[in-house]
Amino acid sequence: MLIDPSDLDPRPIVVKIGGALLDDATARPAFLDRLAAATAAGARVVVVHGGGAAVDRHLGRIGATTERIDGIRVTPHELMPEIAAILAGEVGTGLLSDLRRRSVPSIALRLGDDAGITTSILPVPFDPGAVGTVTGGRATLLASLVASRLVPVISSIGLLADGSPVNVNADDAAAGVAAAIDAEALLLLTDVPGVLDADRTVIRFLDAGTIESLIEDGTISGGMIPKVRGALVAAEAAGCPVVIGHWADPAVLAAPLAEETTATIVRPATPASFTPSIEIGDALLESRS
Repeated sequence: MLIDPSDLDPRPIVVKIGGALLDDATARPAFLDRLAAATAAGARVVVVHGGGAAVDRHLGRIGATTERIDGIRVTPHELMPEIAAILAGEVGTGLLSDLRRRSVPSIALRLGDDAGITTSILPVPFDPGAVGTVTGGRATLLASLVASRLVPVISSIGLLADGSPVNVNADDAAAGVAAAIDAEALLLLTDVPGVLDADRTVIRFLDAGTIESLIEDGTISGGMIPKVRGALVAAEAAGCPVVIGHWADPAVLAAPLAEETTATIVRPATPASFTPSIEIGDALLESRS
C-alpha cells in the first residue's frame, strides 16, 4: 500500500550529496558513518546524489564530450545511456554498497522510478538535449520506502512522460524530491559551516531580500553567490527550508533546524508550493550566471 507523504511522521530530510564529497576519500566515509548513525537514531533520510565528475571521467575515457552553457550540461540524447549508467550504476551502486556495509537499510533508485514525480525538458532559451527538470507531483514509491525505514539513494535520472530518460541537475532533483515527499528540510552539504557574515560568523537565516542585500554590500561574494542563489531556488521549489552546512558536522544531519546547530537556513517565501517549471529554468540560469 502506497503512503501519502503528508502521513509521514517524522517528516523526512532530503540530503543532496555532490561531487566534492563523493570524490573526497577522507570526507566521504566519515560522512557516511555519520549518516548511518543518524538513521540508526531514527532519522528518516532520502539521499539524492550527483556525480558530474564521474560522468566527465567516463566520457573522457570513451572520447565523448558535452558542452556546458550557463552551467548546464548540454546532453545529447545518444549519450544518455552512458550518463545514466554512471550516475545510476557506478555512483548510485557505490553509495548503496557503502551504506549497506554500515548496516543502513537502503535501496538505489533513479528519480524517474517514482511515477508520482513528474519531469519535463528544462525550459531554457537553447536546446539542452536530454536535460530535465522536476515539474511537480507527489511521491508515491519514495514515501512508502521511507515509511518502511529504508533510505532511498536517488540518482538524478528522470523520465519524461513518454518514458525517455533525461539528466536532471542534482540540486534541482533534490528540490523536486523534497517538494514531492513533503520534506522537513533539504540539506545542501558543503565544505564550509554555512554562509559567513563580515565577522566570519555563520549567518543563521537568509531569504531572498537578505541574500541580494548581502551580495550588494559584498558580504556574500565569489563562489558563494551562486551557492546561495541556488539554495534559494531550491527552497522555493521544495517549499521547505534549505540548510547549507558542513558535511563534517554531525548536528547538521541529526538536527538541521535546531537552534544550536551551526548552519545557514535559507527560507522560502512561499512554503509548501512548487515553482512552475519555466520559473525553475529561469532561476537556474540566473543562479549559475
